[in-house]
Amino acid sequence: MSWHQLNVGAHIAMGVFGLLVGLLPLCSRKGSTMHRRAGRLFVYLAGIVLTTAVIADVFFPVPMTLVAVTLSATYQYISSLRALHLRRSPPGLLDAGLAGATLLACGFFVMSMGKGNASFTPAIGYSTIGYVAVVAIYDLSRGFWGELWLRRVRPLDHGLKMTGVYFAMLSAGAGNLLRGLQPWSQILPSVIGTLVLIVLAVRYIRRWRAVTADVMPIVE
Repeated sequence: MSWHQLNVGAHIAMGVFGLLVGLLPLCSRKGSTMHRRAGRLFVYLAGIVLTTAVIADVFFPVPMTLVAVTLSATYQYISSLRALHLRRSPPGLLDAGLAGATLLACGFFVMSMGKGNASFTPAIGYSTIGYVAVVAIYDLSRGFWGELWLRRVRPLDHGLKMTGVYFAMLSAGAGNLLRGLQPWSQILPSVIGTLVLIVLAVRYIRRWRAVTADVMPIVE
């Protein structure tokens, strides 16, 4: 068995396991024991999936569109963990540098997209680049409202980005393994993921408003 086959095998196996485990923190109550333990395991599995994806992108010929998907998932993964880490200080130069480097990479991908293949078309590549560019621009903006981000947005930032990683893995896996169902095998996971992100954001905002209303003093 070649190194490439071993890398692909590890990528697929950890990806399937990661998608199953990732359902637990996605569906469980935030902050619960289940959420923390399953979330930690998902982080480890997703890290292996992304590492094997980067190895394949660097050392083996793959469509540029697939490399863009790797960029999107990897950046969201790192940025999500950074948001989890930043408990007492707002995003700094390291976070701005990561976002800036990602935007430069997006520009490179736009100029180098090529024709792709049946599973990963240029349309998917450009939409992926557009999405990760928006995330990176948002991350750059946090330097102007860092204290507000730290008080109100940090948990949502972490949750939405890690959810984005989950659905990026699902979309890429379905696109590769269910090629006969293209393009829907890749489009539908992305659509479902977008809807889930919207629902999570709305629930977080409503919960925050409810907590804020409870702690506000009553003025007669």
